[in-house]
Amino acid sequence: MVKRLLWLASLWLIPTLLWAATQVQATVSQNPVQANDGFTLKVVADGNLPSDALDTSPLLKNFIVGNTSVGQNTQIINGDFSQNTTWRVTLIAPKPGNFTIPPLKVDSMMTAPIKLTVVKAGASTKVDSIMLETSMSDHQVYPGQQVSYDVKLLVGADLRQGQLSDPKMDDGDVKQLGKDQKGTETRQGMAFETYSRHYAIFAKKVGSYVIDPPVFNGEIDTQNSLGFYGTRSVGKVGQPQSLTVLPIPDTSKPWLPAREIKLEDRWSQDPKHWKVGQPITRTLVVTATGTEANELPTLQMAVPDGFKSYPDQKDRKNYLKDGWMMAQQTMAQALVPTKAGTYTLPEVDVTWFDTLKGQYEIATLPARTVTVAPAATDQQSKVQADNSTLPPAKANADYWPWLTALVVLLWLVTLVFWLRPKWRKKAPIPSERQPKEEAASPSWQQLRQAIKSNDPAKAGQALLHWAQDKYQLHSLEALAEFFAHPPLTDAIKDLQQQRFATSSHSWNGEPLWQALNTAKPPKAPPEGSGLYARFKL
Repeated sequence: MVKRLLWLASLWLIPTLLWAATQVQATVSQNPVQANDGFTLKVVADGNLPSDALDTSPLLKNFIVGNTSVGQNTQIINGDFSQNTTWRVTLIAPKPGNFTIPPLKVDSMMTAPIKLTVVKAGASTKVDSIMLETSMSDHQVYPGQQVSYDVKLLVGADLRQGQLSDPKMDDGDVKQLGKDQKGTETRQGMAFETYSRHYAIFAKKVGSYVIDPPVFNGEIDTQNSLGFYGTRSVGKVGQPQSLTVLPIPDTSKPWLPAREIKLEDRWSQDPKHWKVGQPITRTLVVTATGTEANELPTLQMAVPDGFKSYPDQKDRKNYLKDGWMMAQQTMAQALVPTKAGTYTLPEVDVTWFDTLKGQYEIATLPARTVTVAPAATDQQSKVQADNSTLPPAKANADYWPWLTALVVLLWLVTLVFWLRPKWRKKAPIPSERQPKEEAASPSWQQLRQAIKSNDPAKAGQALLHWAQDKYQLHSLEALAEFFAHPPLTDAIKDLQQQRFATSSHSWNGEPLWQALNTAKPPKAPPEGSGLYARFKL
């Protein structure tokens, strides 16, 4: 009860604390206006202000000031508190001409001046209540280069309904970027609601084109001279825009137009500690700004002698960033060294055309030198060979293993009798730990069948597919890191060893299945966001 009273008291005190205005705007109901005909000046300030906070005395120089009405509005939406005060002042211009509504003081702030045109009584004052504008970032481009095409619809009336079409271009793709954005704007002192839409245009062929502009059709509310309300159909066509598509400067070179290129690689494990037979996944990622994924070349990852490579995953994606189309390609490859030594992984390069500089560039990943150590089994066999040269132990020590085994056996019998009552309780079936919706998912069912078949190749592909579908992870090492569950980590390592082993061995999928059913995913998602998180290995 006390908390509720304090909360109500705080709401009562808030209006008294928000006296000072931080934003103020002045608009007129129409422009131009007729002489000796009334129009409305509207002034809106944020905050709860007294009615006399607006000083209208500067208006008396050129206008007749009529009635002034004041209203306050308070809103609390999702805990956000807002207030505003609105003045509506009726003005009459006594004679034709060009006038300026001067800045008006509201609390401690000033409104912007408004230029006003006053025409003779009876003259037309028709103003477009609907405007449709188009603009482009470039008018000369190359094939495959992105052109940003912007559309803005301005509505100065009460819009009942409307529909805006998309621009069109022959021999080109037009794609909308993001959702429509709504805002407000002042033109000639009049307030307009704005609806902005952004497009990306990709020309395919060389030549000169005219982009067909968008068309708006809708209905607005109207009021006649007698005060009756109705609706009126309105329509607008945007301005046509011309586009010239230039020929490719050098057809002997690969063609990839972009504003920027980023080439990087990621490793599932640190290659500084590499051993023979140990699979490590290397993922190449190329990201281009201002082009489409189908323009990206296929990445080539050369492998030196002494390595075996196994393609793991390929992907091409488009996504939006800061108003530009981003094209991204990834290629993952499992690398397995077959003998110890020092190796050099060759550099990776991508030739592209910088559309900002108008010249060819080369993005390069430098060559990398790695050292592969002998496998652990080789070291163990060497130790065993050295131990074989040692003299045998004395025969009188043979009874110690038997004595040790007897002590362990007696301890196990005691443990069995102590745990026997607890075993009578029904133990949970590991496979039942998964939620019903998980058990019903197709990728989970396919994963279960692949693991039960004891085929490491099928199990690896099914596990990778499930990791992508469930958690947007693109490597098995990333899945192990994501869960941080030691039994699952060990099972995945064993699976990878079997997948990329130089010789075939039998594999039992039961430990992997048990680990998957007992692992619990962390509450927080992987580090990063959007598409970048998918390549965090």
